[in-house]
Amino acid sequence: PSSGACTGRSSSSRRCWATTLRARPLGATALRASAEGTKAVQTLRADAEAGIPTAQHVLGMAYRGGGLVAKDLEWAAHWLHKAANQGHAKSQLELGMLFLNGKGVQEDEKVSASWVSLAANQGLGDAQFQMAMMLLGGIGVEVNGEWAKYWLEQAADNPERSAKSDDALFRLGLMYQTGQQVEQDIKQALMYFERACDNDHAQAFVKVQDIRRAKGFISPGNTPGL
Repeated sequence: PSSGACTGRSSSSRRCWATTLRARPLGATALRASAEGTKAVQTLRADAEAGIPTAQHVLGMAYRGGGLVAKDLEWAAHWLHKAANQGHAKSQLELGMLFLNGKGVQEDEKVSASWVSLAANQGLGDAQFQMAMMLLGGIGVEVNGEWAKYWLEQAADNPERSAKSDDALFRLGLMYQTGQQVEQDIKQALMYFERACDNDHAQAFVKVQDIRRAKGFISPGNTPGL
């Protein structure tokens, strides 16, 4: 449904839970104890039970973190699973992480990788980064440097940037610096580290300085910021 959180069997007669949660933090315990919070949970649960994936995701995340409702990882997995089965990318990633860590479900790295892969293929940047790390580490999948590099590139250039975009640039730099699953190429590594530096990635800044010193690009005495 296009109106997502504000639709349902009785949407015209109830407050929209999305409005309440935009105004108050999801994890605020004080909200749970308020009349406003009680109403938000009631309408959120009604929408989740009506099959609206956005509501199922929000309710699942509420159970995962606690605050709006009492923390319950099994219920978190339950609602995230329902949303994930409807193709909700963020729920697919979060469910994958629950399986990876055995939180609310039995730990299963292969199942985790399957859910993360679904989210990555939908274009979710954080999932693309996570998929790359699983491919590099052989977590739930066989080690595959070519595909790891592909997903890091997708995460780095994802139009919906997040902190993982810069982490992806940093990891690409590390791969080329160390020759991990790719042919070692210091110039390529430096390029990725510098791109991460442009977004104030602290570890990338250190790597840039180290490479430039080692290669004699600049003398340590002239290093900016030192």
